[in-house]
Amino acid sequence: MIDLNNSIEQTQIVDSVRAMLAESYPVARLREGSGPAADNLDVIAQFGGFTMSLPENDGGAGLSVVEDVLLHIELGRHIVSPSALARTLAVRFASETGQPDLVAALLDGTKKVCLANHLGESGLSQKGGSDGEYLHLYDADRAELALVLGPRGAALLDLSSIAHTHITSTDRTISLSRAVLRPDHALEFRDATTSSAARMAKLLISAQLLGMCEAVRDMSVEYAKVRIQFGQPIGSFQAVKHRCANMAINAEVLSAQLMFAAIAERDSWPEALFQIEACWLLACRYSLENCRSSIQVHGGIGFSAECDAHLYLLRAHLLENLGATNTQRQQTILKRAGLS
Repeated sequence: MIDLNNSIEQTQIVDSVRAMLAESYPVARLREGSGPAADNLDVIAQFGGFTMSLPENDGGAGLSVVEDVLLHIELGRHIVSPSALARTLAVRFASETGQPDLVAALLDGTKKVCLANHLGESGLSQKGGSDGEYLHLYDADRAELALVLGPRGAALLDLSSIAHTHITSTDRTISLSRAVLRPDHALEFRDATTSSAARMAKLLISAQLLGMCEAVRDMSVEYAKVRIQFGQPIGSFQAVKHRCANMAINAEVLSAQLMFAAIAERDSWPEALFQIEACWLLACRYSLENCRSSIQVHGGIGFSAECDAHLYLLRAHLLENLGATNTQRQQTILKRAGLS
């Protein structure tokens, strides 16, 4: 029998993560000001958040991808900078490719890495991208490396010879830059079928989206308890309670699929990649559904800047666009299932 519940040790890890994030990365930090609020990730680094599943020989805690997933669920709840995801994946990437010096530089912060999304249709490869294809870089100021995500896998890119220009971001809590990828740009590419780092990217994106699913569900339920209309809490009305119930179902289904996929990856099941792809698709779908429903439950205030619901929706859109389009995700699942 497969147990999807957290062990005692995992519950303790989650409790510690929640306490750390509540103190150092409250969602309220994103309400202040109107510009990008790139997070200082030192607190997460000191906590050991970037080394949980890293082998002990590489300076890690020697835990599994399941613990990384649990951490990133909470990072999603707190809408932490995409650079946290990039740093986790870059460390794993460097370890997988036998670069201990780079692992050390990433862990102590002397080497900065940002997250990047490949916007081309041809897909990443060891030779780079097709001439003129774009990258979107998130919180790239002072970054020397970019962890690039594409439909077929992930790559580590040296930014020293690549010019990038700032463009306007819909999500004002991050900075957005655009760069042109050329075939002569050196990429260290890892295919998702063979690389644990590339597969881990999809799992951790899904984990952060689950954290958002749960956060907006909880926000909506609490608001439905205290918002009074026609002399009673709006949560007593069928239209509202059904919407909240659907949000809870989405979060529960995604949670089960995420933990199942993480266990499959941890235990090297043959169908692990299929389960990860399915989880990724569900995460993108359900996170957006929950964020939209949360805005509806909050009513007029849900469309205002003073409500956090829009912060989750904008970040969910960003994560949903990473690595592939929904059509590409669906086609990949059909192909792996032998249906196309």
